[in-house]
Amino acid sequence: RSAPMFKTIIAAYDGSDHAQEALKAACDLTSKYGARLHIVHTPQVASETMMVGYSAVPLPPSAEELEKAGADAIEKATAIVGKQGIDNAVTHVQPGDPGRVIVEYAKAENADLIVMGRRGLGDFGSLLVGSITHKVSQLAECAVLTVK
Repeated sequence: RSAPMFKTIIAAYDGSDHAQEALKAACDLTSKYGARLHIVHTPQVASETMMVGYSAVPLPPSAEELEKAGADAIEKATAIVGKQGIDNAVTHVQPGDPGRVIVEYAKAENADLIVMGRRGLGDFGSLLVGSITHKVSQLAECAVLTVK
């Protein structure tokens, strides 16, 4: 018997409907191949803006806001994964540029596959819908599966 095609699967999760579907697909593949599932989340919080004179200045979210957003998202992701019968998923929460975080984590873990939604919540205010998915598929060294 040859080695399984996928041993380490990364599921990128941002809480969107597409990400939830991607997470379910990742669970299915994890079960089929006896792989190890890693859930990666990069918390994004809408920034507040403050008026300074006549211009609006964005206020970056606090570390606490990011931490809470990350914990909430991972809790939801873990619940979805648990319903799919997987109870040993590794979770990784890291603020930053989602595309870069996902690709770097996949590389560090020697991932065979990254599973992600075609469209996510994206960066707030991003006009390029799916730009994170595009970036990951361009930069990843492993296979990337996008799920609608």
